[in-house]
Amino acid sequence: AVVSTQSTGEAAVGDFAFYPSSFASYLEGAVEGLYDLLGSVGECESRVRILGVLITIITGCNKHIRGFVDPLVGWLPGLWTAAEEHVMLQTQLLITANKLAGCLGGDSTKLYPFTEPVLVYVMTKDPEMILLEDGLTLWLTLIENAPASTPHLIDLLEGMDKLLQLGSESLKTTLHIIEATIVLDPAAVARRYGGALVSACRRLYPEVSGEARVLIAGIFLSLLKTVPPEQWAFDDVFRLVMSGFKDSHSDYTKVLSNNIFVLSYLIVRNFPLFDQLVKSSGDPHLLASIVRRWLSHTIHFFRMEHHKLSLLALLTLATSYPQLAAENFSELMKVTSLAVKKCTERNENGARYDCLARKLKSECDFLMDETQDYQRRRRLAEADVSCKVDILEYVRSKIQHLQQRLGSDTCRELSSGLDEDVTELIAEVLS
Repeated sequence: AVVSTQSTGEAAVGDFAFYPSSFASYLEGAVEGLYDLLGSVGECESRVRILGVLITIITGCNKHIRGFVDPLVGWLPGLWTAAEEHVMLQTQLLITANKLAGCLGGDSTKLYPFTEPVLVYVMTKDPEMILLEDGLTLWLTLIENAPASTPHLIDLLEGMDKLLQLGSESLKTTLHIIEATIVLDPAAVARRYGGALVSACRRLYPEVSGEARVLIAGIFLSLLKTVPPEQWAFDDVFRLVMSGFKDSHSDYTKVLSNNIFVLSYLIVRNFPLFDQLVKSSGDPHLLASIVRRWLSHTIHFFRMEHHKLSLLALLTLATSYPQLAAENFSELMKVTSLAVKKCTERNENGARYDCLARKLKSECDFLMDETQDYQRRRRLAEADVSCKVDILEYVRSKIQHLQQRLGSDTCRELSSGLDEDVTELIAEVLS
């Protein structure tokens, strides 16, 4: 009967042409029948099969099944206890909980009585770590759907150092978990793990390839966006980012882009700290080499907010180090022109306006099926400096300031070698 139920259920719901709405009238009866069957069998293998059908139904029906999952949520702890020495059933239970967490969204807190002890076991007591991959996937789904931080979700990061040493696919999931937890509760993560987290990432960085390095930079960016850098040992991150500017890795373009974004956030949010770190490096040529590499790399940015953030930082550097700006004047104006074009549109009167704030606002209407994590990131984007600052006003102010620092004669001489289209756009912004 169990094998027949498995074949029938998976054939009905697992079909590529399956539509949840067409199954809605049968959903309650099908789920209740499976629950009855799950309660009547004692063999672990039969339970694995029944859970497989439930997983298929949860995946196929998603939010349509929310009203019918409470009995299954209540049975999970007992089923886990009964599966103590049956790895296949334990794995199936982790997958079931993961699918339920995604289906329940903000109501995934119903799963916490089950997931809290189970994740502790998987991360710390599973001797052969057979369950690790499915446990990490469940952990990430819980973080992404958590409506609010809890002590347990923060406590789980105690084992991050061990997890970061494992490598393979589990490393990427672990890095995603760390970043999502920062977005969930930045203050708690920085307070409890700031120094340890930066140290662990520094040790890991030379041993990993491009994608993992991009994820590590994502962790630093999330910290910079949410926590003042002086609160979590950013000087170590600064040295790590500097080493990235000299890296010739195969995924160099993306890695360097993320290093630039990390520096940009620091410059815009806390320029005195950046200035202090540059001066304490002991390398008088450090800043000049960074800026040259930075200016030549901006053509690789894809998103307008990246162009804008980069330009805000570069113009801050230009007015703070006018001699450096003079040495790179032509490239700096080209980059300024490119960023303005990327981040502005023209209204019905032909005047330019900064379209990034309008774009972010229109895209921040949350949809019902978005995760809590996605909504948190959207709110961060809406509050970001690249949304708050008008690029045209900023460019106008900084270029005028730079003209004062360099002198009108010097600026006129430096501008004489600019391309005509760059000159015209800069003049338009200044007018």
